[in-house]
Amino acid sequence: MNEVLTDTKVKILESARKEFLEKGFMNASLRTIAANAGVTTGAMYRHFSDKNALFCALVDDAIDFTVQTVMKADVFHHADVEDAVSKEHFAQEKETTNELITYIFNNTDSFKLLLTKASGSTHEHFQEEICDLYTKNCTQTFNWMYKNKVATKKIDRMTIHFIASTVINAFTEIITHDMTKKAAFQYIENIEEFTRYGMIHMLGIPCDEHE
Repeated sequence: MNEVLTDTKVKILESARKEFLEKGFMNASLRTIAANAGVTTGAMYRHFSDKNALFCALVDDAIDFTVQTVMKADVFHHADVEDAVSKEHFAQEKETTNELITYIFNNTDSFKLLLTKASGSTHEHFQEEICDLYTKNCTQTFNWMYKNKVATKKIDRMTIHFIASTVINAFTEIITHDMTKKAAFQYIENIEEFTRYGMIHMLGIPCDEHE
């Protein structure tokens, strides 16, 4: 949502944020949103075509950032790293993870809307779509590792989906369980360490090379 917002638009968005957080997308009232923003419904429609457009305006930036972060799971975003399972590669992953956690805590309401209030909107399957994207990128990465003899074993798609789901679910639980920022960093670090060494084992990569 990279645009200059008028005072009226800001008031509408703030009113909508409160209404959606309280009632969810399905039960939110455009009349209530307009009234609490101090505008007519006609004035609101000049800024937003419908309720879904209003909801999207509140969450699209968070979606874009999440998608960009997940895309970094693709090995081709680490072309400058010689070894796809090197300490340097894992350091890049940790930096990306920390950026996402920080972004989540700076935009908590947007993620609450996406993960707990989006039913009925065009983004009601946000978590599943992100998981599918992460699964696709992990599959490309693992196949690249096998093709380039970094890995000695191939992992089937359902197992990759399980790994991807575990990681994505961990991030969503930061919001759904109202974790503190400190707890979230530790929790995600634990999950990533668990999945990383499991992945290394399943790919047939000797663990002692990556201690």
